[in-house]
Amino acid sequence: MEQYKDMGLQYFDEKLQPDIEKENFRQIAKWGNQTHSMFEWCNYLTEELGELAKAIAEHEYRDGEAKDIYDEAIQVATLSIKIAMMIRDKKIFKGNKD
Repeated sequence: MEQYKDMGLQYFDEKLQPDIEKENFRQIAKWGNQTHSMFEWCNYLTEELGELAKAIAEHEYRDGEAKDIYDEAIQVATLSIKIAMMIRDKKIFKGNKD
């Protein structure tokens, strides 16, 4: 199985951020601005993570496309960032609230 090195977030601004922003707009166009409980948001994220796991399995064992992994990872990242922003904006988390 091929190994992949953690690159940190050194390419976030120039490479990933535009794709995450594009995915955010795609999600809003498809579903609108939604309001859910944190548990519901977690369920949606878990579903997206399952799709990422499937794309990885397809790539590893059935010649699936690496682009599918990237696309699913961007969806997971986008939803994860939205959840983090909702928590930060509501200041629900404990500890540093800045």
